[in-house]
Amino acid sequence: MRTLTFNLFSLYKCIDLKFKLPASFWFRSVFFTLLNRFSLIIFGVVGYILLAKKVFPGPAEMGIWSLFLGIVSIVETIKQGLLRNPMIKFLSEPEYAEEANKVQSSSLFTNMVFSLLVIVLIIFFGKPFSLLLHTPELYKMCMWGILMIVFLVPFNHCEVLLQAHFKFHKIFLGYFLRQGVFIAGIIVMLLFFRSSLTLIALVQLQTLALFMGAILLAFSSRPYFKKGFEIDKKVMLRMFHFGKYIFGTNVFSTLSRSADQFFAANFNLGDYVAYYNVVGRINNMMDVPSLAVADVLFPKNVEAMATNETEKVRYYFERMVGNILCIILPLTIGILLFPGLLVRFFAGSKYFSAIPIMYIVIPFSFIKPFFYQFGATMDAIGKPHVNFWVNLFSLTTSFIFIYFGLSYIGKLGAAYGTVTTNICTVILMYIMLRKTIGIRIPEIFGYAVEAYLNIFRIGKKFLRIG
Repeated sequence: MRTLTFNLFSLYKCIDLKFKLPASFWFRSVFFTLLNRFSLIIFGVVGYILLAKKVFPGPAEMGIWSLFLGIVSIVETIKQGLLRNPMIKFLSEPEYAEEANKVQSSSLFTNMVFSLLVIVLIIFFGKPFSLLLHTPELYKMCMWGILMIVFLVPFNHCEVLLQAHFKFHKIFLGYFLRQGVFIAGIIVMLLFFRSSLTLIALVQLQTLALFMGAILLAFSSRPYFKKGFEIDKKVMLRMFHFGKYIFGTNVFSTLSRSADQFFAANFNLGDYVAYYNVVGRINNMMDVPSLAVADVLFPKNVEAMATNETEKVRYYFERMVGNILCIILPLTIGILLFPGLLVRFFAGSKYFSAIPIMYIVIPFSFIKPFFYQFGATMDAIGKPHVNFWVNLFSLTTSFIFIYFGLSYIGKLGAAYGTVTTNICTVILMYIMLRKTIGIRIPEIFGYAVEAYLNIFRIGKKFLRIG
């Protein structure tokens, strides 16, 4: 943790010196965004340990729960693409400075329409979909999850509104309450109502936790609410045309990330859904720095492009990816050295079958920062269509490679398919970044080395003081 703190300090200090940006913005924004991401990971780890070791008798039940969470995550992530980037971009542009109410109203209307569409899909197609995955229990969970879809409307709207105004600490508190209520509910039921802690009860706890988080975010974002509900067709169409690519991008990227688990379920490999989920959770922990930086950089890149500062966008990309690599590389080595210890900590010895998957997937984690920063950068510089087509390519190759991997290699085929897809996609991303903002690979690794040197120098000073 000390190393991470030093690295973040070095990161914001270097940016501040070079561009004379307010250090308070970078420190507070990155700090609270990282804090939010880490709190989500910590709560997720605690919840996963409780469920794997104390609630579910085996990997099969964990697999069903993982599929449900995957569906919820897909819905949330797709909504973020449809709402977050268009609203932040339009609220940041001088052209819409006097039309903030129209922007907010259009975003909220889109949010409600999309949620209604999801509910209709669950009602009419939820049952055949669950049968396709050989998990009939999933349909009942999704029906209960309709209430979650409803509460996600205010939660997501207020979250985006707070992010547009750089109130990352308030977003952190909303997510902290949401996750905290869920974990507290599990503990209470384990202590007093253990026999009632079913898959349906877990969905009900998730719904209650989301409701509490939505109330807090709504209260926190009140100063930014505009009076009335004013929908302007022109504004809504422009937001939709900008957001349609991001919406499609999020559909493709979230499906691609969950493809291994859904294909494993379709191939009736119930236990392996849980094994792939274990590896996915470890990967999610390593994605925290990338996601936090992408959240903070998007509004800053929008501002930079508003003044035609492409060079600054390139610098942000190279510097941030270099600093993130500085964190991810030692984590990758540590995971590969002690995979059994990590799996035992997360889920117990009955999940040791996940270790071969880790050996295939984890060594390529160092390319993940390119994925997240690529998407945020393309959206910010006004080229969401590029991100759209690259992610469509990634989804298509993912489905093809995972399907043939499971068909011809067997249970580990999805891991090989995922790695092959990621390698092909990152090559395409580099080509696009080279053409648009002129990124330089040597500069990225140079910033990573510089970050290690900064950590070493700060560490020496710290030891002298100590």
